[in-house]
Amino acid sequence: MLKVELEMNQLAFERQSSLIAHSDSKMEATILCFTQPPRPPKLNPCSECGTFEITSGERFYFNPNPRVFEDRGGFLELKIQNKIGEVWQQRIRIDPPLNQL
Repeated sequence: MLKVELEMNQLAFERQSSLIAHSDSKMEATILCFTQPPRPPKLNPCSECGTFEITSGERFYFNPNPRVFEDRGGFLELKIQNKIGEVWQQRIRIDPPLNQL
């Protein structure tokens, strides 16, 4: 069984968040960043994007890359999947810096 506790559903610019996932099997967390409107397709993913192995019951921290969201808001897409195929997905909105509004 896969169960995920997310700290918050919305993040301010440069604010860290976390989650705790519980599973009977090994898990991976995948993080993808998206801006609104989208950035040009030639840009590479940021260093915070990727797939990371996580441990059941331990807090996993993630932080939106300030350079990605400095000009516009967007969202992080989180996906937690365990080895038996159960999946949890969530989009977390990222607000742009207040001085950019």
